[in-house]
Amino acid sequence: MVEVIDAALKHLRVLDLTSTSAAYCGRVLAALGAEVVKVEGPDGDPGRWEGTSQKSAVHAQGLSFLYGNAGKKSIVIDLDSGAGQDRFRRLAADCDLIIESGAVGRMASLGLSFRDLALEYPGLIMTSITGFGQTGPGCGFRSNDLVTSALGGLMTSVGDADDPPVRLAGHQTEIISAVLAAASSLIAVMHRDRTGLGQHIDISRLEVTVAATHIAGVGKWLEDGIIPKRVGTGLVASIPSGAYRCRDGLVYLMVNRPAHWQALANWIHEVTGNEEVLLREFHGASSSRLPYRELLDVFIGDLAATLSVDEMVHEAQARHIAVTPVATALGIMEDPHLRERNFFIDLAATNNNIVQAAGMPFRTRTKNGLGGAPRHQKSVAAAAPELGQHDEEIRPGVNRAEMRSSAREGRATKSGGALAGLRIVEFGTGLAVPWIGRMLAWAGADVIKIESHAFPDVPRLFVPPRAPELGTQPECSPWFTDWSAGKRFVALDLRNPDGAELAARIAGQCDAVISNYSVGVLDKLGLAYERLSEGNAELVMLESNGFGQEGPNSRYVTWGPNIEAASGMASLGGFPNRECTLSHFAYPDPLSAAYGLVALLAGLIQRDAKGVGQQIELSQLEATIAAMGPLLVEASVSGREPERPGNREPDRAPHGCFPCLGEDRWIVITVEDEVDWAELRAVMDEPDWAAETRFSNMRARVEHVEELENRIGRWTATLEDYDIMARCQRAGIAAGVVQNAEDLLRHDPQLADRAFFEEITHFKKGRVIASGIPLGLTATPGRTTHAGSRVGQDNESVLREVLGLSDSEIAHWTEVGAIEERD
Repeated sequence: MVEVIDAALKHLRVLDLTSTSAAYCGRVLAALGAEVVKVEGPDGDPGRWEGTSQKSAVHAQGLSFLYGNAGKKSIVIDLDSGAGQDRFRRLAADCDLIIESGAVGRMASLGLSFRDLALEYPGLIMTSITGFGQTGPGCGFRSNDLVTSALGGLMTSVGDADDPPVRLAGHQTEIISAVLAAASSLIAVMHRDRTGLGQHIDISRLEVTVAATHIAGVGKWLEDGIIPKRVGTGLVASIPSGAYRCRDGLVYLMVNRPAHWQALANWIHEVTGNEEVLLREFHGASSSRLPYRELLDVFIGDLAATLSVDEMVHEAQARHIAVTPVATALGIMEDPHLRERNFFIDLAATNNNIVQAAGMPFRTRTKNGLGGAPRHQKSVAAAAPELGQHDEEIRPGVNRAEMRSSAREGRATKSGGALAGLRIVEFGTGLAVPWIGRMLAWAGADVIKIESHAFPDVPRLFVPPRAPELGTQPECSPWFTDWSAGKRFVALDLRNPDGAELAARIAGQCDAVISNYSVGVLDKLGLAYERLSEGNAELVMLESNGFGQEGPNSRYVTWGPNIEAASGMASLGGFPNRECTLSHFAYPDPLSAAYGLVALLAGLIQRDAKGVGQQIELSQLEATIAAMGPLLVEASVSGREPERPGNREPDRAPHGCFPCLGEDRWIVITVEDEVDWAELRAVMDEPDWAAETRFSNMRARVEHVEELENRIGRWTATLEDYDIMARCQRAGIAAGVVQNAEDLLRHDPQLADRAFFEEITHFKKGRVIASGIPLGLTATPGRTTHAGSRVGQDNESVLREVLGLSDSEIAHWTEVGAIEERD
């Protein structure tokens, strides 16, 4: 059977013109039940043969293609012919969504642009995924994962100080862009279902990358003026943290709470007899331990050396310390927790072969168990289609334009955004779920965040780095703006039964609930899905956790970097000599938010269609593994660990990062064919060495890549980075500066032209600048109304408007402690 987590989107037909990693957008939609029809030219999608090193006897084409296109159908249309263009137009009448990833202007040159098709089919949605977006001075520049990783600010802080900047494993800027493209497409579907109007979605991988790396981005830089550097695996804001060697491998440890340090210190003392580790100088916040970082690393190393990876992880978790393994691909495939959760699926490949692969990270259960898949259902996904396999099946049929022509009764949208009229309640902390709420609020939803003075959210603990004498400033953190601007805030004591009851009543008046509280917390508070949906059968609830709601490790304590290690991303990326390479922006958090947004919107679309709510579980560990799907498939097929590629590709050279004039200035340059190589030689003024036989073709350059990179690095080191990029891009070569936060805000003309950074009204600071929301809704562009709310800022307005409480009732519930007074 096809791998359908839930048939939420089974009524949708998608025409898919994407290739390579962008195809994952359609893969996600197909996993949610949509009929995704891959439209290929007579020679097939070039992605069928991408990554020749991944070809295998089990599948005729590349394993990346197998993973990214499972569950789709394939038809052949020659879009360069008049007959093919006419057939595509007729098929567009019978589809809900078109997704494409061609060069800017390609669809218009065929007479098949959104503007062309929308004249005849006004309810049609088209999603375009490109490197830089459809507009702006750089919209025509070539791009790929390495270029976007550089220009988007990802690489500047990833890796070790002794190495060049490096990207993450598995083409992550393309994967997260594909997931967010699916999410934005579903926002447009919801808006279309209410208004009858489609729109063009303009996804820029550059903007997605800048948004995903915002923890180390512009907001932070404006506050402290510090450009993040590559510092290995230890985090600046969490001391101690990093990768530590046990007897049989590495673990990742992260301590950022005083109680967690105390637990770790006591454990070290018990095992090693170390008395010094108990000194009061190490107590308190992470900042108090900063001067002693190297000494504490020695203490932890002494502990780790006495234990196996399993022993250290299990004992640490028993003590509520965030320790996870630095997992390998083969280790992940055999992980008992993932096996018990039946996370892995069987992909049908060529000649009746079966390939193990990562499944989707979300699981659903509809209200009263109707229509939802069991939480631990093992599934077999359909093979990626053969070229033209469904030519006879997919023909122009019922014109869906009529079905899209009128808004759904009773749910008509108001002005104010694509999701206006939608109400969400959030029980969120940190980034993973609050960023979902932030994106929903930007798109027009009314997002109500319930919080408490007793348990402040992480960004509420912000102390201004340039004015520490002011103490904690709960409204002023740049991360609070990035994750929670635009929401309304209600302060309730959920430990008080009356406070929990008020929260349940608010949820009863909402369309959805989103939460990333630790497993079991909402249950203990009496706020489980069964309780919240008692009076609201259409309620959709998303719960996002590190290891999922069920399974032997479901209650593990984790942070984003722990997930990065436990998922294998830290061991599969980076340079060959580095066993652990970590981002410094908690990449699993924004990635999980993107997946969570897709799952939530699919649930709401199904709710609108069937009138039935559902509970959705998302595992952040599984989300991160799924984003590296092709690497896991490769390991499954070969039985070996994939090689760490650094910035290289196995079949292309040069494809790397090179030094430029100035301190820590770098540029990435990528050559994909012989035309590119000829152009690069011209840009370099035809140096004699470039004409040598060992560099004469792609295979030879790959074989001699070390010397090739050394030669190019000597040339780039004499020039300024932006000058090299301009010369390369003018020549049609995909290249990009490794930009930092200051570069992004001050020096990137593409981001400036598209007004990516938002200037937001702030209740305490007047105006603040934050990374934009990269959802690309061109007909219903979102906006952030405000930032800097106090705890309980909107108590009265929400309780009056949503629950209809009177002043006297509010006063009563405040007096008994259910409602907490605002700051």
